Amino acid sequence: MHLTKPTLLLLALTISTGCVQAKPEPQLLEGLWNGLGEAGQNIIDGIVGAGKNGTAIAEDFLDSLKNSTSQFAQDAANFGEQIAHALHKAAAQSLSEFSSLVQSVLQILRGANLKGTDRVRRNALQKVLNALEIINSTTLDLEASLADISEQLEEQRQEYAGEIKEQWGSDWAADQLERVDEKTDGAGSDDAEAIIDELQNRYSAYFHSCLEELQVRQGQYEQKVHETISIFHTATNDLIGKIDNCLKRTSGPISCRRGINEALAQLQDAPGKLISLKFQGLQLLAVGLDAASCVGQTLADYELEKTNVERQLEEIIERYQDENSTTGEDSTTEVYSTS
Repeated sequence: MHLTKPTLLLLALTISTGCVQAKPEPQLLEGLWNGLGEAGQNIIDGIVGAGKNGTAIAEDFLDSLKNSTSQFAQDAANFGEQIAHALHKAAAQSLSEFSSLVQSVLQILRGANLKGTDRVRRNALQKVLNALEIINSTTLDLEASLADISEQLEEQRQEYAGEIKEQWGSDWAADQLERVDEKTDGAGSDDAEAIIDELQNRYSAYFHSCLEELQVRQGQYEQKVHETISIFHTATNDLIGKIDNCLKRTSGPISCRRGINEALAQLQDAPGKLISLKFQGLQLLAVGLDAASCVGQTLADYELEKTNVERQLEEIIERYQDENSTTGEDSTTEVYSTS
């Protein structure tokens, strides 16, 4: 079940943001739910239940994880990639929508005739305008940074995926099996296949371990972006109501200023948090470099172990040939004795 680890972590992140309530929301995980199968759905229900109860994952959930279908295990890595993509899409979309919202408010304020209002009301609205200008700038900066980071990480993934494919796409394993089969008349094929399969399976797990931290860390980061922006989006909607009251003069100047100040208080940390999110995203690039380095070292180790496996296969061939030679000598001796 090694391959399900990053998938379950990413899925837990999705659930923790409220994106999954018994079943995933269509806009975030559309098309993924039906492909899980019953075992996979039971696993998700276990995570959701554990989260709602505020307790550790129960024993029956662990049993369902252990007994999940082999198909679920085989598809786990691909499913994890789809969840990661959904988390990225949710983060990017929330940023885009928040940016559009802030810019629409700025347009309203810039187009309003603030000079025609009383001083208290005018100062309050000018304060909003100044604050939103800063928030807009930092939001656009984070949006561009998120897109750039995602592009660089994807380029890194494609690069080391190509390196892995080049090694895995070779005919080495098939050639070795064919060599043993021919030289042992098929007698050593099972032993050779077991040795080669052990090597291939072990290094498949190693490669996955190299990549899973990056996948989960990126999911954690984008979950945090989505969660933070959602809070600011709600606060901005509240601010819009206060601005509307001030512009339409449905409240007095003092009430206008009080409402604006209360609404802005929910956004006072926004610029700092948006800048912090940008720098946290840049740290992912270092994790990506670590993953690439891990893949490179694992490929080098794999090449070294292939030599060791070839030596073991040669021993199988020699053992068969020795046994065959001994059998032949015994048969010859028996013939001479009979004569």
